[in-house]
Parts: sequence; C-alpha cells; structure tokens
Amino acid sequence: MNNELKAMLESVIHEALLPIKEDIRSLKEDVQSLKGDVQTLKEDVQALKGDVQTLKGDVQALKGDVQTLKGDVQALQVGQSELQQLVGTIYNRQDETDARLETLTTDIKALKEDVQTLKSGQSELHQLACAIYDRQEETDARLEALTMDVHRTTGDITSLKQVQSRQEKIMGTLALRSLEQETDLRELKYA
Repeated sequence: MNNELKAMLESVIHEALLPIKEDIRSLKEDVQSLKGDVQTLKEDVQALKGDVQTLKGDVQALKGDVQTLKGDVQALQVGQSELQQLVGTIYNRQDETDARLETLTTDIKALKEDVQTLKSGQSELHQLACAIYDRQEETDARLEALTMDVHRTTGDITSLKQVQSRQEKIMGTLALRSLEQETDLRELKYA
C-alpha cells in the first residue's frame, strides 16, 4: 500500500511538472521569437509600428503565461503540503520538487530579464525612428530652400540673358553707326 501510494504520488508530481516544463519551454520559444522581432525592427524601421503592437501583444501573452505559471506553482506547493501531511515517507521527494520549483523561479526571472531587454531595445528603436523622422523634416526643409534658390537663380539667369541680348543688339547698332561715321569721315576727307 505504501509503495502504491508512493508510486501514485510520484506519478501525480511528474504529471504536474510536465505542463510547467512545457510552459517554460514555450516561454523560452516566445522570448526567442521576440528577439527575432526586435532584430527585424532594427532592419525595417518603417514596419516598427505594426511590429511594436505585435511585441506588446506577445509581452502581454508572456505576462499571462507567467501568471498562469505562478498559479501552477502555487497549486503545486499546496498539493505538496497536502502530500507532506498524508505521507511522511516521501520527504526526500519533496526536496527534489522544491529544487525543481527553484529552477522554475530562476527561469521565470530570466524570462523577465529577457522581456526587460526587449523593452529597452524597443525604446531605443523608437528613439531612432524619432531621430530619423526629425532628420527627414530637416532634409525636406533644406530641399525646399534649395528648390527656391534654383528657381530664383533660373529667373536671374533668364533676366541676364535678356539684358545680354539687348546689349548685343545695341553693340551691333553702335558698330554699324561707327562704320557709317568712318565712311562719312573718309568721304569728307577726300572731298
């Protein structure tokens, strides 16, 4: 009877820990996915807004999973206390379970640190996007000023061409008059 109870208890503990391990593995995969999303955000700033919303959703999902995991851990601790009261012979098993729970807590802390790192990266990307936007506005203003300068210069060149054309006509007229006057002077000289 004692061995059956012990075997049953070990089976219950093992089954209770399997979903927790799966949740941790799933959380680690989600964190890896988030890291990939952050790298993608760095490469494609234009998609930042949509990806940030996705990241926020994933972070919320992680928070929900962490809360669920905490609930599972608390339920496991309650079950562990009941088992301890019912069967004093599985005390060593309880120590092993406590060690596993401590590992889970460490994993949860590591996941929280990863999420915080992702949030920091998100903040840096937001600042980078804002800086790019500001630079773009400055560039647009400079381009507008250059465009206005080009238009003004084009107008000045057109005006100068018109003045030069008039001056060339005047010079041509003056040259003809000068030739006429030289001819008149020669005729007067020989007359």
